[in-house]
Amino acid sequence: MKTIRRIVAASAIALPLTLGAAGIASADTYTNTNVAAGPDGVSTSSTHASTGEQSGESASYHQQNSNAGPDGVSNDHTTAGTDGNGGASFDQGQSWAGPDGAQSSHTGSNTDANTDSGSGHGVLTGIVGSLRL
Repeated sequence: MKTIRRIVAASAIALPLTLGAAGIASADTYTNTNVAAGPDGVSTSSTHASTGEQSGESASYHQQNSNAGPDGVSNDHTTAGTDGNGGASFDQGQSWAGPDGAQSSHTGSNTDANTDSGSGHGVLTGIVGSLRL
């Protein structure tokens, strides 16, 4: 009788643990998209974040908004990420156009792990490493 109770208890615990492990495995990516349309125009917004795509050490984030209506159109985006080898990047931009004209702006920066004297480390690692006493 004790053996049957143990088997039932182990089975009851095994199913939630199995489902929990599956949830952990899929937690490395997040995506959300919203779309709205009405008499005044249309708007979209999307967010995507992920980890572990390159060498198991990378991370990325991308967020974008777009709007169109009777007064014009606009778009903005932000992207940031690491490459798993010490490199990192950031990019942000905006653009819009309407009856009074058009304009855009952009900001971007990146570090390339391969430009640090061939050491294979990012720029920050090279600076901090040179400060050792």
